Amino acid sequence: MTKNMLLMLICISLFIIAGGAEDITVVDSTGRSVSVEAPVHKVVSLGTGVAGYIYALDGGECLVGRDSYSYFPAGLQTVPVAGKSSYSPDLELIVKLQPDLVIADTMLSDENQKKIEDAGIPVLIDWVSDPSKDIAVMKDLGLLIGKEERAKDLIDFITKYRNLVEERTANLKQDEKPKVFVEWAGKPYYTVSNGSQLDTLIGLAGGINIAKNYGNGSHSYPTVSPEWVAVTNPGVIIQTKSSDKPYTEDDLKEFRDAIISRSELQDVSAIKEERVYLVSGEIMYSVRSIIAELYLAKWFHPELFKDVDPEAVHRDLVKLFYDAELEGGAYVYPP
Repeated sequence: MTKNMLLMLICISLFIIAGGAEDITVVDSTGRSVSVEAPVHKVVSLGTGVAGYIYALDGGECLVGRDSYSYFPAGLQTVPVAGKSSYSPDLELIVKLQPDLVIADTMLSDENQKKIEDAGIPVLIDWVSDPSKDIAVMKDLGLLIGKEERAKDLIDFITKYRNLVEERTANLKQDEKPKVFVEWAGKPYYTVSNGSQLDTLIGLAGGINIAKNYGNGSHSYPTVSPEWVAVTNPGVIIQTKSSDKPYTEDDLKEFRDAIISRSELQDVSAIKEERVYLVSGEIMYSVRSIIAELYLAKWFHPELFKDVDPEAVHRDLVKLFYDAELEGGAYVYPP
């Protein structure tokens, strides 16, 4: 055996022992280039919704830590909480878990990011709540985890329905789009403006967020006055609920009745026409945000989407990518 052949065999052996690992450079949502040895086997996910994407790709095999808001599917509940969110990571636990990668969002402070990276752990700052970036993030996750085909299947599923909404709303005139007022997280008159995920979803679904440019769009979650809502006169009101627990249909009906009965809003079109809707935060983020988009589109334009059943799509998604049945209570009201 020649010396060159021996060296080649050694290299092949080392490659097999390493499981085919190689350094891959990806660009995160902030534009940073991050080098990661892939495929990764241990991941801590702190970014809102990211754990749900990862679980859809590999059944949660690589997840060793998650944020406290990620508990769907049920299997995620067995994964240790490595921080309430990116804003408050449990640095000691993260280092102890020795992950190959930490994925966070922009709430992770520079100081905490440095502490994680100083421990030899690469950090990606990625968010999947922005429809303009989530497809790129999903591709990167598939590449890093070694589940590129699975990521393609998930992307194709989401893109199919996203394109459907886009095609049917593309030719709407401005006066054909309903004015929409959102109450975020169940807090009266706490709304969303430019830059928030729900503002983006409203636009994609063919609606106009009345608070989009409130305060010059400088704050994504401003509080407005009841008088301002009454004068602006939205045709649709949507209240989102927190995603930290499931709701029953009776729960959501009670919340809706409380909005409809507000004396200060009795002259608002949305109240008069009872176009008031409740949506659980469970479907606002991660893989299931496409379900929220379908519901919004159907609420805004019932004739355009009368053949679309968001609940049926929801069931298909959960079955295909989580091998589970849709359960956990009510996600919207009226259903």
